[in-house]
Amino acid sequence: MGKGGKLHKGFCAQTYRKCANINNQISHIVSKRIVQIATAFNAEAIVFENLKGWKAKGGRKRSTLRQRFHGWLKAKIRDYTEMKWQERSGKVIEVKAAYTSKLAYDGSGMVKRDAKNYALAVFASGKRYNCDLNGSQNIAARGILQLSRRKDSEEPSSQCSGGSPRSWACLCDLWTQKSPGLA
Repeated sequence: MGKGGKLHKGFCAQTYRKCANINNQISHIVSKRIVQIATAFNAEAIVFENLKGWKAKGGRKRSTLRQRFHGWLKAKIRDYTEMKWQERSGKVIEVKAAYTSKLAYDGSGMVKRDAKNYALAVFASGKRYNCDLNGSQNIAARGILQLSRRKDSEEPSSQCSGGSPRSWACLCDLWTQKSPGLA
């Protein structure tokens, strides 16, 4: 086959089928574990980042970066977790993904990645912290705030503004909130 030639129909079909089945199995295993952990801690809700429509920015067309992104199981894990969690009558909350890792959980502002260790975030105060842990704390805080707003709007005597949940919230916003249910 020369440069730019077409592959025959069904090329590597068995390999792609195997990969799809492996991905399904991984998704089920991960989603089952997430639900087990949530059940063990008596969680009321599971919070996910809303990654619908998010596309990889780096790389050229047909690059390995884009291929690796499309192999990521974000949607399957989320869907399977939601199905399993709703069977236990739990709630699934989606929050905006923007700035979850860029905002410091303690409210000190934007974080910068460490030049030598990309997994570390450097806060404005000079403190070093794990980027993923910082982001997950902000995601959880947004989920808790959204859940508390849902509860407030369900109460008949509540004076809810009707506005959308704060999309740029971070963990420090829970610390400053005066709600008795979140103390």
